[in-house]
Amino acid sequence: MSDDPTLRERARAAIHSGRVPTVPPNRMLCGLAAGATCAVCGDRLAGDEVAFEFEYRTPPTEADSLTERRNWIPEVQRYHLHHDCFVAWEFERTNVGPPERRQSTTPYRGRI
Repeated sequence: MSDDPTLRERARAAIHSGRVPTVPPNRMLCGLAAGATCAVCGDRLAGDEVAFEFEYRTPPTEADSLTERRNWIPEVQRYHLHHDCFVAWEFERTNVGPPERRQSTTPYRGRI
C-alpha cells in the first residue's frame, strides 16, 4: 500500500474524475515506459522507468448479430502508471471507490 497521502489523494481524484477506471483491467503489462503520461499524477514516465500499462477492451453487445460479432474489432483504452501511482490506484479502487466496485473483504464462510 502506498503510504503517501498526496499520491493516494491524486489516485482518488483520478478515479472520481473518470481519468482511470475502478474495475480490474482486461490485460496488464509491466515494462519500460515510452514517455507516456501517468493517468494518476499526470507526470511523464521516463524512458528508462518501469511502468504499468493496462488496457480495457469493449466487448460486443448481445444485440450484435453473429456476423457483427465475428467481424467485431474491440475499442481498446490504455492507461500508463508509475509504480507508486499504480499501487495508490489499486488501493483506492479496491478500498475507497464506489461500494459496488470494491473487492469483497468478507472472509469466506462456506463449507470447505
